Amino acid sequence: MAAGDGAYTPGDGPMAGVLAGMPEVIERLLAQHVPDRLGRCTACRNAGSGVVWPCTLHQIATRAQVLRTQNGQRPRSGAQPL
Repeated sequence: MAAGDGAYTPGDGPMAGVLAGMPEVIERLLAQHVPDRLGRCTACRNAGSGVVWPCTLHQIATRAQVLRTQNGQRPRSGAQPL
């Protein structure tokens, strides 16, 4: 569950736990899944329409990065700060 609002977010699922052990993948996802000027994910384009950012993959990667930090592992040097 997301903190405070009681709503489920994709980052709450088990995939974030799996990704927490893959810092290179986290870094790539966070670097590629960024908002464009319209607030849509630049990597999740779909036949002219886009996915509202933060997209599911960005949310999962962000949660994985939090899990790494909570487990005492530092984000990689190029990773986005939380």
